[in-house]
Amino acid sequence: MIGKERGRSVLPPASPRQATVLAQFIAGPGRAHAVRDALLQLVQESRKERGNLSYDAHQLKNNPAAFYVLGNWADEQALDAHLASAHVRQCLTQTVAGEIVAPYAQWRAHLLSEPDARPDRPRPVANSPAQVTLVPFFTIKAGEEAAVGDCHLEMVAITRAEPGCLGYDLYQSVEDPSVMFLYENWTDQAALDKHMNTSNFYRIVRGEIDKRLVAPWTAHMMTMISEPHPERITA
Repeated sequence: MIGKERGRSVLPPASPRQATVLAQFIAGPGRAHAVRDALLQLVQESRKERGNLSYDAHQLKNNPAAFYVLGNWADEQALDAHLASAHVRQCLTQTVAGEIVAPYAQWRAHLLSEPDARPDRPRPVANSPAQVTLVPFFTIKAGEEAAVGDCHLEMVAITRAEPGCLGYDLYQSVEDPSVMFLYENWTDQAALDKHMNTSNFYRIVRGEIDKRLVAPWTAHMMTMISEPHPERITA
């Protein structure tokens, strides 16, 4: 059953207790290395916490001053404890506070797709010049959230079977349920290009999702700069 939050449709998450946070940091001129080092240290500390399922840092390919961190937690209590931890407060109020050009941005989300438990899927690697992390954002027309969510979930099952796919997950914003985003990892640009030219992509994304959006979707193309967990972790 679909719930309502702020007048928008909230789809049932695949793991009802799991919680996600996506954060953005924009480094000041000449400060990208300092922000990068601080975020990598934050990754190491955060992965030690109770309830952490994954925690990865990324750097935009076309703007090396921009960084995104995506973390998944077993439940909201674990995420709240993380955000209140000493190492997070130190990173946000001291370590990176003087290195970024604007306050960091942070969004909570729920995972809508089932965790990918395929044991033989290759894992992403850090700092690969070829590998691509893509995060497209979709702002959905009122009343169309369920339809768009269903279309995306159909694409999840199809896309995870494609060559070169290292990961493909669907999230919905908690603060603004009209916003969904994908977290995609690909072996290289050629694999991503092939995906975006499949008949299923044109049938579902171009044919069904695009017409239900407030505006054309936008995407960030990034490099994963943190070494991922050696094994997939699910709630």
